[in-house]
Amino acid sequence: MTAEADRFPDPSPAMAEPVGLDTVFVADDLYALRASVAAHAGEFGLAEPGLGRLLVVATELATNAIRHGGGRGRLRLWRQDGAIYCEVSDDGPGIADTGSAGMQQVPLSTEGGRGLWVVRQFTDEVRFTRRDPGIVVTVKIQL
Repeated sequence: MTAEADRFPDPSPAMAEPVGLDTVFVADDLYALRASVAAHAGEFGLAEPGLGRLLVVATELATNAIRHGGGRGRLRLWRQDGAIYCEVSDDGPGIADTGSAGMQQVPLSTEGGRGLWVVRQFTDEVRFTRRDPGIVVTVKIQL
């Protein structure tokens, strides 16, 4: 196992703490998705300000999946080893350069393009995994 894989464990049935939320969503589901993320994160022990950060991150990632990933996505949320993990995946074209995605703040005069920068600011770690088609973005927020 690589060091990155150790930091971003995949939720599996063998885990002591199973996936708390695993749902497919479309644009009309964003309000309910946020409510579900908040409820599950609260059950996992995530309190403010981490809870607020997680809600912004989950919304940004879900919105990106809807806008750039074919209008739908999948969100999984779980707790493991003192952290909350949120994973959003879609079947879109993916991100061309995952190494630089969200690394630079976009000027306020530019339309859009701030979501991944915000995600990087509000989380402890971010991982991008390319698939064919699509992308999986996994974030970690320490409890």
